[in-house]
Amino acid sequence: MASPLTPILIHIPHDSTVIPPAELVDFVVSEEALLRELMRLTDWHTGDLYAEGANPDDVVRAEVSRLLVDVERFADDRLERCAAVGMGATYVKTCAGNPLRELSASRRSELLDRYYWPHHRRLDEAAAARLARFGRCVILDAHSFPSVRLPTQVDFSAPPEIGIGTQSGHTSPELRKLAEDFFRGHGFVVGVDVPFSGAIVPNRFFGVEPRVQSVMIEVRRDLYMDQGTCERHDGFARIQAVLTEFRAELARFAAT
Repeated sequence: MASPLTPILIHIPHDSTVIPPAELVDFVVSEEALLRELMRLTDWHTGDLYAEGANPDDVVRAEVSRLLVDVERFADDRLERCAAVGMGATYVKTCAGNPLRELSASRRSELLDRYYWPHHRRLDEAAAARLARFGRCVILDAHSFPSVRLPTQVDFSAPPEIGIGTQSGHTSPELRKLAEDFFRGHGFVVGVDVPFSGAIVPNRFFGVEPRVQSVMIEVRRDLYMDQGTCERHDGFARIQAVLTEFRAELARFAAT
């Protein structure tokens, strides 16, 4: 039996590896190079890490790979910092800065209409339902990151084990402290807005509804998987248990 609906919304934007064959037409890299990008950029196993046992209605998950459309980015490249390295909502560069695909403006708009905007409508609707039912919505923005730095990182120093991302107006000092204290209390090396900053906020509520709170959690992948094969290792169960406990802490936070 599924768990009851909660004020917690789990957002999983980067664990899909799906690129429909018909959408490969724009890519200019070999299959091998595309696989390398998928291995490096996919947030492997985060669906199971963060959402085990959760009510499916509490989860909003991207249906396709971020290499096709990255739902975590702003659609407008003028607002998206990562667009400067060719990794906005529609990637055109690889991690090494080489061409990934060629997109016309019309083709980009088509991809956004097909994958990006429907995802954000689901996110808007899920947050609105929680505000209506509970008077608040707390988003757990679920990510992982490799131990080798990515071009979109805001800090190039030694990566922490757990990164906490915050969003002005939507990550209260209390929520930030809860996350920091929780993971440090479990013995992790924690960075705040390192190696990445920000946290997803549904478009309808961004900057205007403080009852929608959000925190991004980034787990360093070597803690739970082999980064060479992308297979889980013995650390997976521990990280999953910690994240399940964190989800319960967020539920208590949302109820106070």
